[in-house]
Amino acid sequence: MTQQIVQNLQNKLIVSKAKEMQIDCKLLLPGCEDFLELTYRGKTIIINKTRSHKLPLMSGFLAKNKEASNLLLERAGLPVPAYIVVPHMCEEAEHFLHTYRNVTVKPLDASCSIGVTLGIKSVEQLEDAIQLAKQHSDKIMIQKYVEGNDYRVLVIAGKVVAVIGYELASLEGDGQSTIEQLINQLNEARIIRNEVCEIESFPAINIQSNALHANLRAQGKTIQYVVEQGERVELFSIDNIPAGEISEINMNRTNDICAANAKIAVEAARALNIDVAGIDIRCQDITAPITDENGGILEVNALPDMSTHLLPFQGSSIDVYTAYLEYLFED
Repeated sequence: MTQQIVQNLQNKLIVSKAKEMQIDCKLLLPGCEDFLELTYRGKTIIINKTRSHKLPLMSGFLAKNKEASNLLLERAGLPVPAYIVVPHMCEEAEHFLHTYRNVTVKPLDASCSIGVTLGIKSVEQLEDAIQLAKQHSDKIMIQKYVEGNDYRVLVIAGKVVAVIGYELASLEGDGQSTIEQLINQLNEARIIRNEVCEIESFPAINIQSNALHANLRAQGKTIQYVVEQGERVELFSIDNIPAGEISEINMNRTNDICAANAKIAVEAARALNIDVAGIDIRCQDITAPITDENGGILEVNALPDMSTHLLPFQGSSIDVYTAYLEYLFED
């Protein structure tokens, strides 16, 4: 690649791997990172980060609309947690809450957990969550809350390439350090580096977080509590909390996903005709087949972040960028 400054994390990792694979790679437009031009063995393609040149335009649009994508997933017979879409607080929303008792509220067309509230169990909480979501979208999705953990399954060309699991941030004591000191240690350790870049495995845990302090109080602790050797302290609780206030630890779970769940992820990508997809799944156990009762698909992403698969906080690295570039130049 010619001497061009690349800032975007996905582009940095693509450019580095392309160079290693002797693929010519450059910005299509100087100073614009929306498009990378790649040439290999006489073939030239243009991509948008992890969005390939093979992705149909309509598939990209569908992935951005949670209601449309959920409809197509349901038509394909795939597990999707029960949901409704409403414009504002209404009787239908209240009835849905009474039916499922624990729900999630999210803006219909926002991303990155913006405006999302988890663990809603009362009408008052529901009203507040809808008001928050309305700041980011005209339509609101209310969805049955699924107990368990979050997983991101990377599917490329109909195959599961990697799986990342997420768990609520927690601490293990050493008998000497306070919760505050252990949080500071965790915040330092979350920065993962390689020769190309550094990434934040998860957002820094805010010592001043109201959600953090409320959860510690519920356990009879403060941030000055000295955690005993081997004692584990959960930092967050999913109880009427904005998703953005939660820190989750990520780890490689590629070898743990069972064949049935891998098939679900592949079929989810196929249902929306997305060739390179990040399938967000929530379930109690990724090693056991997902059903409508114990889990479901939350979202299908057409521009997946691959960096956490390459540089997980825990577990081994998966060379997803090689898999991506090899796919791009398949005949």
